[in-house]
Amino acid sequence: MAPRGKSSPACRPSVAAHHWVARAGDLGLSRTPRGVIDSMSSSKTMYDVAVIGGGLSGVTAARDLRDRGYSVVLLEGSQRLGGRIFARPFAGLPDVSVDFGGTWVNTSMQPLMNSELTRYGIAVRGDLPSGGAAFHTGGAWRSMPVPPDQLHDLERALMHLRTASQRFTPGLKVTQAGVRDLDVSVDEFFAPLNLPDATRDLLYSIVVVYGGWDPGKLSVFSFLSQIAAFGHSPYLFYGALTERIVGGLHTLLEAMVLGSGIDIRLSHRVVAVERGPDGVTVRHEGGGLVEARECIVAVPTNVIRHIDFTPPLNPDKQRLLGRNHMSRAIKCAIRVRNLPPRPLAMGSRGFHMICSGKELGDGTEIVYGFSSEHHMDFDPRDVGRVQEWVREYFPAAEVLTVDFHDYGADPLFDGTYRIDWPGEAVDFLMTMNEPEDRIVFAGTDIDESVWRTWMEGALSSSRVAVDVVTANLRQGRTP
Repeated sequence: MAPRGKSSPACRPSVAAHHWVARAGDLGLSRTPRGVIDSMSSSKTMYDVAVIGGGLSGVTAARDLRDRGYSVVLLEGSQRLGGRIFARPFAGLPDVSVDFGGTWVNTSMQPLMNSELTRYGIAVRGDLPSGGAAFHTGGAWRSMPVPPDQLHDLERALMHLRTASQRFTPGLKVTQAGVRDLDVSVDEFFAPLNLPDATRDLLYSIVVVYGGWDPGKLSVFSFLSQIAAFGHSPYLFYGALTERIVGGLHTLLEAMVLGSGIDIRLSHRVVAVERGPDGVTVRHEGGGLVEARECIVAVPTNVIRHIDFTPPLNPDKQRLLGRNHMSRAIKCAIRVRNLPPRPLAMGSRGFHMICSGKELGDGTEIVYGFSSEHHMDFDPRDVGRVQEWVREYFPAAEVLTVDFHDYGADPLFDGTYRIDWPGEAVDFLMTMNEPEDRIVFAGTDIDESVWRTWMEGALSSSRVAVDVVTANLRQGRTP
């Protein structure tokens, strides 16, 4: 998640056939999976379902379809599974794994994630409370988020958010709530409150962390629906994700595919999907193809337009996919010393949030720093500049090493999770959730639940897609 044009683009994955069992390490998984069909030796010529994209939604959909007895091939463009679940060793520390994508969960509030972890007996552990906090709002460093005389303004803003979120009902599609009037910019949403600078800076820093762009220009729609997911609590929207999966999120992906019988093909970047009377033909770089009766497309929405669909997708989909969404978030992993234990920082200067990653036991720890391409004017691997930003909150900090993954330059992502332009959120969700003959779209970017853009949203969207595809297969026809 890095500034576009500020660092070298990620290399395009090899198009050579690459099977998971051959090199499990390419997936960031802890051991070699067993029971996965070798794609190079499989004699199958027609699958029931082709799943495009090996993120959490694609893997879950493939697993669930296999559980229902269908043959499934999963095509992933990179050399690993997980998509925006991505853990790898920190630069220079091969035994220290850090998360460059999804990290935190809350099993008491996210029933689908809790169900998956329970199914595989995967444990979670809660984060310890912060040992030191700093804020930079209204042009000043503070130990409290806002000046005491602005606490009422902060309360007004939080109540404004809560009241709007109550128009969404968890368990129902957000597009069924009659809330088009909430698909407005953050600036427009807060304008009636006339908030003072420090309060505005605090709120907008959270928007940057979760939205990944100029905070005033983003649609507030998804933020409001997600507040509804957290019990209509603006505080819990920010503060309720306090659990991490023991062993890392990749352990869940590994458990899903072990023994599943999914034909997993890595380094198979899909370039075309052709619909015919009896099924679909999916073509990948290098000229190879697979055929299936149905197809689930579970790739980031910024890259769907780079797949050639024949016949073309309907004009509304083409229009809404024709430009990138707004999120270009940055998440840096920073090894640093001279910080308070488990630090927390928020504000309008430097990184908009800094939070604890892991203590290394040698007087240093890894923290995560969050910002966006809109706010960064340098390569986030520049240790000296990163140290300047960290010292805006913690003046004694000494930054040793910085690492991050450039999702903005990575052609398989071209940005981070979807944040809509104002006025487009409702239309986008309704349009993308309409199947196209044998093609169904999935992924947290298009999830219609209040958990959209979260890992819970990826699980939710995959369930919807699997039900649609299953109905089609059972009926022997398409919608």
